[in-house]
Amino acid sequence: MEVPFDRAPHDFSEPKDTKFQVNAAHMFANHVVLGGSLEPEIKADSEEVTVNLEGTLGYIWALNHVLSLSGSVGVGERFQQETSGGSFPYYVLRIHADIHFDKRWTWNAITYRYRDAFDTANEFNTPEVATGITLKIDDRWSLNAKYYYGWKEGSPDHQGLAIAIKHSF
Repeated sequence: MEVPFDRAPHDFSEPKDTKFQVNAAHMFANHVVLGGSLEPEIKADSEEVTVNLEGTLGYIWALNHVLSLSGSVGVGERFQQETSGGSFPYYVLRIHADIHFDKRWTWNAITYRYRDAFDTANEFNTPEVATGITLKIDDRWSLNAKYYYGWKEGSPDHQGLAIAIKHSF
């Protein structure tokens, strides 16, 4: 579960929207990862709510005990009101690089997301970069904090901080 707090791209004191993301993923023995997420988003300047529902398929490469790389591809649906253009499908690509300091601390050095609607008329070209840190509390629980910056159709769109808690089964 993650809670990102989007801010204006050039003024961190100006709220843009609040999101609440619920993720579920399973890593198979061969390091293939199957995942999904649900992310409601509430705009700060209106009561408009949008929801992204996404499914992904990825792979994690543990290069050694310090560095791991991962990537994923996915498809999703953005549900929104007709007054905002209506709902539409999109695709997403992500790459990650993590540096493991020890068994408890990991620097999530870089995450890059490229996301766009299948129909570019929906204006959903929304790449994002992020960096963060993860603390593994025990074998099942971890905490994460990250900073992220995103664009929309080539222009700065948002920045923000997110906090997350993860439980592994």
